[in-house]
Amino acid sequence: MPKFHVNRTFKLPDRQLFVMSGSVLEGEILPGMFVHIPCNSSLDITARIQSIETALRQGAEDVCLCIQSDDDEADFLSGFNIRDEVIEVSTEGSD
Repeated sequence: MPKFHVNRTFKLPDRQLFVMSGSVLEGEILPGMFVHIPCNSSLDITARIQSIETALRQGAEDVCLCIQSDDDEADFLSGFNIRDEVIEVSTEGSD
């Protein structure tokens, strides 16, 4: 199963995106796959990756997993404060 290290997250409200910026640790990650965001030890939230882009951060290039989200959804996802964390990505999930 692909794994992604999240350095930071941010919102792009004008594009209605929630972005997880970081690096691919294992496997191949493609648009249409699902990120699994852990809520606690027995529950995670899944979100579909709309697109994959790049961003410059402190002279390095990060991979950005972009998730389509309105302001409320982006605020909800931001509330998990995902930073310096490894998440799993799969081809299975729910919208």
